[in-house]
Amino acid sequence: MAVEFAESHLTARTEVSQAPSSFGTARSCDAIGERRAESSDGRARRAPRVAVLIPTYRRPAYLERCLRAALRQTYRPHSIVVVVREEDEESKAVVHRFQAEAHGRGATDAASPNLRAHSSEHSQRLRGSGVEIQMVSVARPGPVWAFKRGIEVLRARTDIDLVFVTDDDAAAEPEWIERGSRHFSDPTVGIVAGRLIPYRDGRPVISPPVKRVGQLTWYGRYAGGFDRSGDTRGPAPVAGFQGGNVAIRRALLEHIEVDTRVVGYGIQFELDLALQVRRLGYCILFDPECRVHHFEAPRPVPEEAREDLARLIYAYSHNHTYLMLKHLPLLQKLAFLLYFFVRGERRSLGLATLFWAIVRSPRSSWRKEARAAFVGKWHGIRTYWRWRKIARNRGRCCGRPLITDS
Repeated sequence: MAVEFAESHLTARTEVSQAPSSFGTARSCDAIGERRAESSDGRARRAPRVAVLIPTYRRPAYLERCLRAALRQTYRPHSIVVVVREEDEESKAVVHRFQAEAHGRGATDAASPNLRAHSSEHSQRLRGSGVEIQMVSVARPGPVWAFKRGIEVLRARTDIDLVFVTDDDAAAEPEWIERGSRHFSDPTVGIVAGRLIPYRDGRPVISPPVKRVGQLTWYGRYAGGFDRSGDTRGPAPVAGFQGGNVAIRRALLEHIEVDTRVVGYGIQFELDLALQVRRLGYCILFDPECRVHHFEAPRPVPEEAREDLARLIYAYSHNHTYLMLKHLPLLQKLAFLLYFFVRGERRSLGLATLFWAIVRSPRSSWRKEARAAFVGKWHGIRTYWRWRKIARNRGRCCGRPLITDS
């Protein structure tokens, strides 16, 4: 099924620079009818050109499944960009093989035997697809640097209108691009987030659904829940997204930056990008029908693993403190510090939650968790002050209030 949009909705750079400065989520999403009426006056329409971004590291079997899912889309992408680590020869072999098949040359001799074993039906479909498969390398480890590298490459691709992002250990459903692209016919939509369906041992993980997905309160509490959105019906405005299933208007990439000051596995770096987009005046929609199946693979190196609880607590505490101080206006900064340090959360203990943890489990590991949380928060404050000094010198320190949800 063809997806068509007005030319001005996709490529006009002035659309970003002229976006209203105080455009809240509800207001922007309620303005669909107004903006659509303004731009339905007979302008030339065409199908958007889509690129799929896939960061990967040493998971060739997962990467192959991800690439096949991207090529089975009912609305086929114009380009697929795979970001690999410089030393990751196995992933490079997978990409080289797909590139060779796309040009009708068949599998390369460099690929291992298990990578050459694929169906002739898939090879024939890939040869006639016309999909450009591009591989770019990144030297520094971690998903944040891989995402940053992919964004830098796609920022220069003026022939691309929309960028869909997924993980290498995920597989998008066939209508993923088609469903997500439809929402960009509304010029107020900057990002479309989708649902992640987690798998463990080959079976879907059944988790209690959350009532509200991707919501940020005025005092800085953020709830994701994109993998637990069972009760959400239809597209809804949200404050953030999860990097394994998201679509971004490419023109916005020229006006946002991937902040590499976040630590650890990069927890919360997507929220920073989302808040930058909202500050530009665009809304973020969550569509539960844009589904990606996530087969979470083990991390190949210990420093990127998620099993170390203390490291996770420190990273979350640091990153969330830094990002809320970076984006919230002054009074909301103070409210956030009271909330995060005094009350705290289950993921990052504060004074009240620490007291409750001592009462409930006096012999548990709360000491280690509390130390990681408070050290992370303090280091997050220091990171914010360093960023603030640099931002002031560049004349880019945020001065507009952040739009949050009640």
